[in-house]
Amino acid sequence: MSILLFDPVCETEAVKRQTEFKLDSLRGKKVGYIFNQHYSALTFWKMLEQEIEKELNPSAVHRVYKTNTFAPAHQAEVEQLIRRTDYALVGVGA
Repeated sequence: MSILLFDPVCETEAVKRQTEFKLDSLRGKKVGYIFNQHYSALTFWKMLEQEIEKELNPSAVHRVYKTNTFAPAHQAEVEQLIRRTDYALVGVGA
């Protein structure tokens, strides 16, 4: 295990903005979930996913479930989720 120290002055990250687009409907689209699996929200999240599946009948479901509640989701997993889905639901500090 190692400890990394970062310069508190640092440089700000440049973020490339992409063109936004609107979906005509969520029904039948590919859905993504990013969830930190915090104990206080497990039941709610499970019911939310079931309701989305029942009401919107997604054509595909992709999940990023974090293993560490307090760490950010891995950037590579988030980018893959973005490429593979039409929309995503992000919950509980994910």
